[in-house]
Amino acid sequence: MSRGAHEVDVRRQAGWFPDGQDDLEAWLAGHAQRVAALGEQVTLHPSVAQFGNLIETDPVVGMYLRRMIEQVPTTRAYSKRHVTSPEQLLRLINEVLSMAPEFGSQTVTLPLGAILDWAMGTPAGHAAFRDPRVNGALKTILQEWCEFLSSPQSLYVLNDSPTGWMSQEARRAVGIEQYEHGPAEVHWEFTSWNDFFTRRFRDGQRPVAAPDDDKVIAVRVSPRPTTCAPTCNARTSSGSRASPTRCRTCSATTRACRSSSVARSTRRS
Repeated sequence: MSRGAHEVDVRRQAGWFPDGQDDLEAWLAGHAQRVAALGEQVTLHPSVAQFGNLIETDPVVGMYLRRMIEQVPTTRAYSKRHVTSPEQLLRLINEVLSMAPEFGSQTVTLPLGAILDWAMGTPAGHAAFRDPRVNGALKTILQEWCEFLSSPQSLYVLNDSPTGWMSQEARRAVGIEQYEHGPAEVHWEFTSWNDFFTRRFRDGQRPVAAPDDDKVIAVRVSPRPTTCAPTCNARTSSGSRASPTRCRTCSATTRACRSSSVARSTRRS
């Protein structure tokens, strides 16, 4: 139940999941406890209710969901089963739609990914997440979550607590002084989590290196390098086995890629 020796866990390396498996499972256990405390008669968000109706009325989708919960993942070693039924899964997802990502090395920035992580490592999960009906339902759920993250209600994570994005540690981690914000204002004048997440650079910050040189690959996000490979060629793949990136696809021309001595694979932090 462990990953291959050369496979990169991008979500952990990029900071979306905690570094330790124990921390991930602690978050899952805590989330499950919070949801259980709300009871089973919680009103589901429209997108989650729609997904529930699909599971209930489509026998194939229902089979996928039940089996991916029953099966044991091969991608990660879990100490226990945190999701036990499709009904509980829906309630866990439902709670996420009124949550914004918190800061911290032991927190989960992608809660929906954490909830589905077990299932994604199972044969039935592989089948389910290739099904257009399941993907359509998840897309609708993500769109509804995006509406919350674009609303003022999502600003509660912009505070100076240890898990808040205005704490001293978070300020250093994101380099907030590079961005436009109101240091003395409530929530730094951001209007939502999404407004904070897509914050704008101040004039003169992060100039593009060698903008006219096709051999220089400019990364449009704040990345963390995951792979450094010398003497690569146009067909060299880098990154995780699950999502390899060829140097050819990163470069403006094959000639420019061939002349590069180093290829870097990066993921957003």
